[in-house]
Amino acid sequence: MSTELQICAATASVRYRERVDEITEGAIALLRRDGRASYSDLARRLGTTRANVARRISPLLEDGSLRVIAAVHPRLLGLDVLAHLMVRAEGDIYALARAIAQIESTVFISEITGPMQLVLEVHLTSLAELQAVVRQVRRMDGVDEVAVMLYERMLRSFFLGEEPRLIPHSLDEVDLQIMELLQRDGRLGYAELSDQVGLSISGCRTRLTRLIESGAMAIGAVVRRERADAEGLAFGFGIVLDGDDDEVLQLLLAEPMLEFLASGVGRFDLVATITFRNLEEFTSLLARLRHTPGVKVVDEWMHARVHEERYQNSLNRIRAAREESANSR
Repeated sequence: MSTELQICAATASVRYRERVDEITEGAIALLRRDGRASYSDLARRLGTTRANVARRISPLLEDGSLRVIAAVHPRLLGLDVLAHLMVRAEGDIYALARAIAQIESTVFISEITGPMQLVLEVHLTSLAELQAVVRQVRRMDGVDEVAVMLYERMLRSFFLGEEPRLIPHSLDEVDLQIMELLQRDGRLGYAELSDQVGLSISGCRTRLTRLIESGAMAIGAVVRRERADAEGLAFGFGIVLDGDDDEVLQLLLAEPMLEFLASGVGRFDLVATITFRNLEEFTSLLARLRHTPGVKVVDEWMHARVHEERYQNSLNRIRAAREESANSR
């Protein structure tokens, strides 16, 4: 790790400790998995009081540091090709990130440390679309290389990679309205949902439970990370394997602040994102990863500035599928 990165990370970890304690960290971790969990439920699971949780989480929600949003399963939108791209570039990286953000298929863009300058995640309908996006990024000013990893399955994210048990034409307009409202505010109350969709409170609760339990939609917390010191040190790991992945997956999945984990084909076999409170936690895990059976290479990078993290999708594809199904009857 470079001296500059060490200074940046050390400064960020001090600021993080000043802002975040164990209760805040634990509440954020729980909200990543269940964005609609009540303060009372969070307090019970963390062994503290509702007031302690509310005092820490409410300001983060109010100032936008923490957002709770709903994400629709990509399969329902016909997005069957998910990929991780790393970009090596020179010049104005901020301007390049903003230009890439104009590509509709990008759901995540982060400026990172190390030999590559940007990490992207894209959701597309086909390999032909992926090829077109890669070529489009390569043509942009300053871009020298685009490395691709195609996701084979998600092991930790908003979605676990399982097929949703609902299909587009089984969703009616009320379902879609509820999904669109929750994409903007995942903690919107049942009373507000009821007023806006014209359904009873119990009816809204039943609909939402069905959408979540079927895997059609997930609701979780997203930390706003425009700076490296926003809420801990977010590091990415790219892992190349020469053996079984059992032990390394057990190690990664045991990390309490694991945000993302996917297996795939291409530059890496596994990609993970984990938040740490300090550099010591990061270096400890890195050492354990490098000594784990089956692991050949571990690359790592710090997310210095996240430009985009958007999981809200237009539901026009679902509406079109419903109409096509209705017209074919």
